[in-house]
Amino acid sequence: MPGLNASLYLGLTGLQAQQSALNVVGHNIANVNTPGYTRQRADLTSNQSLIEGQVYFGTGVTLNTVQGIRDRFLDLQIYRETARQTGATERYSGVDAISASLGDSGSTGIAAQIQAFFQGFQELSARPEDGALRTNVVGKAQSMITALQSRYRLLADQRSSADLAVGSITNEVNVLTDQIARLNQQITTESGQGLDNDARDQRKALTDKLAGLVGINVFEGSKGEYQISLDSGAAVLVSGSNAYKLRVQAGSAQDGYSSVMSEMGGAPVDVTKGIKDGQLGAKLDLRDNILVGFQLQLDQIAAGVAGQVNALHKTGYAADGATTANAGPPPYDNYFFLGDAANGGLPGGITVASSYKGMVNALSVSSAIVKDPYLIAAAGVAGAKGNNDNAKAMANLQFSGTTVDTDHNGVGDTGYSTAAGRLISDVGTQAQNWKAQSDTQQNLVSALQTQRDRISGVDLDEEAANMMTFQRGYQASARFLSVINQLTDQLVNQFGR
Repeated sequence: MPGLNASLYLGLTGLQAQQSALNVVGHNIANVNTPGYTRQRADLTSNQSLIEGQVYFGTGVTLNTVQGIRDRFLDLQIYRETARQTGATERYSGVDAISASLGDSGSTGIAAQIQAFFQGFQELSARPEDGALRTNVVGKAQSMITALQSRYRLLADQRSSADLAVGSITNEVNVLTDQIARLNQQITTESGQGLDNDARDQRKALTDKLAGLVGINVFEGSKGEYQISLDSGAAVLVSGSNAYKLRVQAGSAQDGYSSVMSEMGGAPVDVTKGIKDGQLGAKLDLRDNILVGFQLQLDQIAAGVAGQVNALHKTGYAADGATTANAGPPPYDNYFFLGDAANGGLPGGITVASSYKGMVNALSVSSAIVKDPYLIAAAGVAGAKGNNDNAKAMANLQFSGTTVDTDHNGVGDTGYSTAAGRLISDVGTQAQNWKAQSDTQQNLVSALQTQRDRISGVDLDEEAANMMTFQRGYQASARFLSVINQLTDQLVNQFGR
């Protein structure tokens, strides 16, 4: 039968276990407002029994582990949805930044400027010999060009801004993956699996931030280490204690912008198209797809204006009723806008094959016509001064339904007003869609975080109850020791004489 010394040991284990459990409660309370902190729980286990004869006697209690209360699969879901949320928010911000200018439907908008240009031909057709009206047509054309080019430049500036952001975000990603890899090393070398709860909380907080920067897939290995790859699987970012950096290679992507390269496994691999979500994925999508799409529509409209007007203007006659082809120095060929006869009236290099890329920046009024507006071919009949047939034909282009080639097959399939209206609509629609998706994702992430907080967050009421429980346990163990102490004293002082 165990003696008084064994009973002292029983009381001691009780004191130590209850005190350790109280320390866990205190740690929870201290971190009640710490972002990303996971509530911890003291798991107490009875010690192995001793056998005396055929009787088993207990030997006290031990604090077995301090367990973090977390839902691993909920964490992984939050990482995924966070990347989608930040990606949608960044795309909305990018489109919203240009929506006011590009989607302008007022008198300074693209559609209004194009209409004003054709209205200038309409007014000229009423008095084709009026020099002021001819100058007005040139001015309206230049205003239209300015409107198109200013919007095009705005889009180019936004693309350049997105390209700069790619570099800074990539650097942030590398910093986070390095820190996560170091925490992986710390976790895999812990004395017992699942013991280093604070390191796991730090890693979770860092991974939350990483998911906001770039879309990721996260897997947890058998030793608790994170394996992190891009959401498309194009590259591994973290594998155990190894972090594989991303780097930016300047001038190697679309339009001379930078590419994102992975340094995993030797030779760098271009993973630009494999980055889908997070801030980085959104910046790349804005730079290479969304904003490019708006530029493409502007180029289509400009090519339609230049090509159709030049085609009619080439067939007409100037104010003298005689001047037509080869007016001014080559390659004007009696075109109203700068054009090349070998390229269907468009500037050199601007073709269907290039999707009319660069047409807005190449658009300009013939320098000969700017210098002498009487070269505007308003007449449609040779030798007939005051004839207005060609001016009316060019004015009527605004009502045609097949003047802009949006299919890139060399054949017009929509009108100017429709194409301009579609651009305005596309900008507004995309802004609304990304805003709606951002809000939806934010609500989803908030709901998931609330669910995680219910599982892993610190509840002060629950901690207060646990504190009282462990306090009573400590007091009872202390009382038990006091009783054993009294018995020992009686044994020594009364029976030991």
